[in-house]
Amino acid sequence: MMDGRIAFRGQNQHDLDSFVAPIAILSNLARSGLPAELAGLAIALLALSSSARADDATTTDPDVPDKSGYTLLNPTPDDEMRKFAPDRPAKGFSVRTIDAGHFEFEMDTVNYTYSKYLGIATHSVQILDPTFKIGITNWADVEVQFNGLQASRSLDAASPAGVENGAGFGDIVLRTKMNLIGNDDGPVGLAVIPYVKLPSSAPVISNGVVEGGLIAPLALRLPQDYLVTLMTEVDALKGSANHREANFVNLIGVSHPLPGIEGANVIVELFSAVGSDRAVPPIYTFDLGMNFRIDKHTILDVGLNLGLNNAAPKVQIYTGVSVRF
Repeated sequence: MMDGRIAFRGQNQHDLDSFVAPIAILSNLARSGLPAELAGLAIALLALSSSARADDATTTDPDVPDKSGYTLLNPTPDDEMRKFAPDRPAKGFSVRTIDAGHFEFEMDTVNYTYSKYLGIATHSVQILDPTFKIGITNWADVEVQFNGLQASRSLDAASPAGVENGAGFGDIVLRTKMNLIGNDDGPVGLAVIPYVKLPSSAPVISNGVVEGGLIAPLALRLPQDYLVTLMTEVDALKGSANHREANFVNLIGVSHPLPGIEGANVIVELFSAVGSDRAVPPIYTFDLGMNFRIDKHTILDVGLNLGLNNAAPKVQIYTGVSVRF
């Protein structure tokens, strides 16, 4: 973690203060065990308040183009598009949205996971899990993620005959990313990302329950091209007793260009997921990622996630691609 503090002044301070209270409200809703519909209502109210402020936001720097008027039907010109920053590799989300009127496609080409917990060893493979994004305004985009074709095989070490297999298409996740500050530049960036998961019908692959939550990434753009990402997330998930339980995700990540290789970037990340359901153990991982910028609209990546406790997957390896249009 970093020492020191970031000083927010003027409109940036107002934007940050006005979003602390709604996020705290959503967190309290999740802890109370209320149904996901109430959490969804809180997310909707947050989105409306965000819209009211963002519509009024325009740049005051004469060297930066005013992009507030661009929309889905009035796309941002190519020469005014912001830096391409997909939500991969690693688990942290970027604070940047897709420029208005433009599209993004990102996915794992192959994702392999091995876990072993309480004597159960599980091998899982996932391929072709595309996420499609479309820029609606200069500060918001809409995203649809298809958790693609998956296969899972579990073996109980105490009973080799006890095998559980599953295969099929995974769940669908709907998200809206809303940038609050630092979408194009600046030392600090902040976004909120409400989401809802729609279950697939595949047994073993899906738990068959609608779930949702709110993600809030914060980016600190430091000297010498260091980027620190601090992210928190509150989820309303199915618990062991078949009712809603709160889950809290936190991570810190640091990324930096790889010396000597133009267009390459490395990411190091610490991740934790801790829920209020006592029957579900926490998850802690150490994540490594690297991406390679082919051109201003295409990025390839690889990643390796390592479990730090017994309940976490032992290893996860993946490759992927992101393309902007």
